[in-house]
Amino acid sequence: MIGNVLSTLEENGFKVYPDSLRKLGENIYIFVVKRQNEKMVGILSSSDVKLNGAYFSEDKNVSDKLRLNIYPFTFENYVTLNGKFHIGPTVCRGNSSFGTGDRLGLVTAAQLTALKKYDVFPILAQQSPRELIKTNRDFKDVLLKVVLGVLETGYIGHFGADADHIKDEYNLLEGINAGYTMYTLDLSEQLIDISSLNASEMRNKAQELSQVSKDIIKDFSGKKLDIISDSGYVVSEEELYKSAVAYENAMKFVDKVNNILKEKLSDFDMEISIDEGGKVTTLEDHLYVAEYLHRNGIDFFSIAPKFPGEFEKAVDYIGDLDEFLLELKKHYQLSRMIGGYKISLHSGSDKFSIYRIFSDITEKNFHIKTSGTSWLQAVNLIYKFDKEFYRKLYKIALSNLEESKKSYKVLIKKDDFKDEPELDNPEFTLRPEIKQLFHISFGVLLDLKGKEIKDMLNDYEEEHYKMVSDNIENHLKEIYYEK
Repeated sequence: MIGNVLSTLEENGFKVYPDSLRKLGENIYIFVVKRQNEKMVGILSSSDVKLNGAYFSEDKNVSDKLRLNIYPFTFENYVTLNGKFHIGPTVCRGNSSFGTGDRLGLVTAAQLTALKKYDVFPILAQQSPRELIKTNRDFKDVLLKVVLGVLETGYIGHFGADADHIKDEYNLLEGINAGYTMYTLDLSEQLIDISSLNASEMRNKAQELSQVSKDIIKDFSGKKLDIISDSGYVVSEEELYKSAVAYENAMKFVDKVNNILKEKLSDFDMEISIDEGGKVTTLEDHLYVAEYLHRNGIDFFSIAPKFPGEFEKAVDYIGDLDEFLLELKKHYQLSRMIGGYKISLHSGSDKFSIYRIFSDITEKNFHIKTSGTSWLQAVNLIYKFDKEFYRKLYKIALSNLEESKKSYKVLIKKDDFKDEPELDNPEFTLRPEIKQLFHISFGVLLDLKGKEIKDMLNDYEEEHYKMVSDNIENHLKEIYYEK
């Protein structure tokens, strides 16, 4: 039977991914094929499968019981299959989770090759509205490419889908309609900047706080928490007032989002991102946010504080490791004391110097987000196999640097770069400024050279997969190191 399937598909120009063959039910199987750089699903079944866009006008008989056809993996076809056989994402299962964005929609299979070796819950569809705009994609397309990658590898474990950096109701609903299971709320635009308020203005703002906020301040001001040392940590009333004034408006946004999610979904994970603000998250900030949500009956998956130091894209942590360790201990111990949720690390890509610290202190109760690190492997592959094409991409990225920097906090500037890349230097792509340049330039590069980039990556798919898988495993080996 397998021979008949393969010969039929090869005759029609299809490449079969052999690990993808999966039994969905009694006498029904699914697998992934590729033809002219488009991946589709094949169905072997003894009964009619109601999917749209069949490649063959009539099903091909490949055995006495089974018939074959190939279908595009459209969202409509995905919904049909997921409704019957549940091939889509779920809420998180497990203490630790790891997110991997895929801006091109090509490497979920490679990421899973690394992830499935470790005791970690993979959150594979992780994209923000900003990234969707830059890549001309939407939440549905991201999820479809992820599910295809999952099917391609034959992975049968659970995985999640993260609608990242949600700031408004429109993108929230887009994620819900696409079937995402995790929602990361970016509160940066909901925060009140208290840095410019004088004492009188602060008093007025404090008087306007809700009763819930006032109760939190009353209950915790001057209270000693058993955190860090025998002497404990005494909660500052002044700092708690500042936290309430700064964050209460954002909490109302979280409440609104939570109500929408509960109305439309039976289960979901919600992450509270407070790492995008201008200041380092104090323990009072964290305490106020968690307590406010708990007292309003809002359950959440994790909190992402803003730690001291810099978490710039594509490079390692910049800062004092001892200071980071101390603040991480405070936040983690507080999370255990008042809620049992996870501590999340943004941006987690390439932060090799802190992975062991983060893993140890959190006792592996964490969520780590990575994203652009996989995109950089695509750039590295182009450098390896077509340096002239790499040169063109470098020049485009450099000429658009200032525009690209508007979306990301990086310290690189035009003077850091030469007009021509050092194509004969094997260490060139490892330089921090080069990694950051390409990391933030994916939007303009895909706009101008997207088809050529994707065509090349498809031509070198095996090599591309290995580079991505090795890169993700380099992250995981540091996080799950053997003591």
